[in-house]
Amino acid sequence: MFEDAGVPPLVEEHAVSNNREDDQRWSPTGPPDALDEPSGWGAPEPAPAHEQPSGWAAFELDADTTDPSRLSDAQLIDAMIGCERTAAWAEARQARLMAEFAKRRPSDDPTPAGSDRLSVTSPFAPDEVGLALQLSRGSANARIARSLELVHRLPETLQAWESGQIDERRVTSICDAVRHLSAEKAQAVQQRVLARASKQTPAQLRAALNRAVLSVDPDGGAERHRRARCDRRVAVGDEKDGMASLWALLSAPDARSAYQWLSRLARGIGADDPRGMNARRADLLVDLLTGKLTYAAATPETSSSDEPTRHRDHVEQTEAADGEGNGSVSTASDDYGANDGADFVPPRPVSPGKPLVQVIMPLSTLMGADDQPCELVGHGAIPADLAREIAIDAVLKRLVYDPLSGALLDHGRTTYRPPAALADFVRARDVYCRSPICRRRAIDAELDHIVPHPKGPTSADNMAACCAHDHRMKHAPGWQVRAHDDGGIEWITPTGHSYLSHRYDYRPDQQTSPPPPTTGEPPPPQEAHHPDPPP
Repeated sequence: MFEDAGVPPLVEEHAVSNNREDDQRWSPTGPPDALDEPSGWGAPEPAPAHEQPSGWAAFELDADTTDPSRLSDAQLIDAMIGCERTAAWAEARQARLMAEFAKRRPSDDPTPAGSDRLSVTSPFAPDEVGLALQLSRGSANARIARSLELVHRLPETLQAWESGQIDERRVTSICDAVRHLSAEKAQAVQQRVLARASKQTPAQLRAALNRAVLSVDPDGGAERHRRARCDRRVAVGDEKDGMASLWALLSAPDARSAYQWLSRLARGIGADDPRGMNARRADLLVDLLTGKLTYAAATPETSSSDEPTRHRDHVEQTEAADGEGNGSVSTASDDYGANDGADFVPPRPVSPGKPLVQVIMPLSTLMGADDQPCELVGHGAIPADLAREIAIDAVLKRLVYDPLSGALLDHGRTTYRPPAALADFVRARDVYCRSPICRRRAIDAELDHIVPHPKGPTSADNMAACCAHDHRMKHAPGWQVRAHDDGGIEWITPTGHSYLSHRYDYRPDQQTSPPPPTTGEPPPPQEAHHPDPPP
C-alpha cells in the first residue's frame, strides 16, 4: 500500500503574554542596580521566553527563577523556555571557542597519507579539551570536529544555535546528516531544513534531514543504502536482572513489516490474556524464532495463508484457550495452568494478509522518470530505488494533492461505503497523529472528532487522526483543541500556551539553489568513529 510521508506536522508555538507593565526591568546594557528594584512587588516576572539569549538575559533569568514556587504555571513554562535558549547560547559560544582553540593547535602534518580530508588540529588537542571538560579523548575529538564543521561549513546553523532557536541535539543531528556530503551539498541541506528546525521535535527534524539529504544527493543516498544493507546483522547483548536483548539491523521495510506482523499476532491472542502488548510481542518472537510456533506459506492445499502450527516436542508450555479459539502463548515460567495435552489454537493475526507498510512516492518516481525521495510512514525518507523495490509487490492507491498547499484532495477508493472511505481519507491526509510532537502512524491511531459529536459533524474537516494518548489528553481538564480554516489544528495547554500542527505536506521538496560556498579554512578533521548502536 502506498501512502507515505514527506514532512511531519510542524509545531508553531505562541508564548502567552504575561501582561507585564514593564518587560525590561533594567537596561539591556548591564545588570540592574539592586537599589532600583521596585518595592512591594509580588511574584517575580520571568524574562520573555523568546528574547535574544545573552549573558545579561541569563542574569535576569537567574534572578527571576530563584524561587520557582512564586511563579505561575505559565511563568514556569516561559522560564523553562528561557533556560533552554540560554543553555543553547552558552553551548554555541563554547563551540566558537573550541574552534578557535583548534585553530591554535595545528597539526604537524595537515595532509596525512591515505586521507581525503584535511586534518587541521594537533592529535593532542582533544586531550587538552578532554582534561579541561572531563571528557574522554573520543568525546572531546567529536566536539572539536563538530565545532569546526559549524564554523567552516554550517555557519547559519551555528548562528541559529547561538540565538537560541535550536539546541545541541538538533545541531548534532544536522552535522551528522551532512558529514558525508560536500560543502555545497551540506549547505543545500542546511538551507532546506534550518528555517523549520526550531518548530520541529528532534525526531521530526531527523526525518526532514533524511529527506533533504536524499533530495540533494539521490545517487549517493542509493549507494549508501546498498552499503548499509550489506551490514545487516543480529546481535545479542546482556542486560540486568537475568535479561538479555536481541537486536537486529535490517532494511527499514523489513523491520517495519516484522514489527507489524508481531503486533497483529499479539492482538490476535485475545483481550483475556493478562500480558501487555510488549510482553506478547516478546513471547511470540521467541516462539517463532525457536520453532515452537510456525506459520506455513500458502499452498493450494491449505485453506488459509495464515494457518499456524504449534510444535509440542519442545519445552513444556502453558496454554489457555478463550471462548473464540484464541489462546495465550507463554512459557512454563508464566503463572498459568500446566499443559494438559488439550488441543491448543495458536494466535491468528487480527487482520490476515501481509503486514501493512505505507510508502508515499510521486508517480514520476514510481515510473522511473526521477529519483525524488520517498517516505516509509513511521520511519522517514527512503531512497527511490528502495521505494520502487517495495512497489513491485504492493497495492497502489491514487492520492491527489493540492500543488499549492500540499494537502490531500482525493483518496482513491471505490469499494468501501462512505464512512470507511472517510476514515481512509482522513488517515491518508494526516499520515501521522495530529499532535504537534507525535509521529505515530495515522493508520495505527484513532479518528477523533475535533468538535465532539453530536455538536460537531462527522466530516473530514472535523476529524483528525489522534493516537490514544493524545486523544485522552485532548479531553483532559484545561486542554483545548481548535480547528483552523486552513486545516491546521491548534492545541492549547492548561497554561494557555498554544501550539499549531499542520496537515501533511505531500509536495516534493522544493528545489532551491544552494548558497554560495563560504570562504574559510579547510573542512574539519575526520569524524570520530561511532560504535554500533546499543541493542
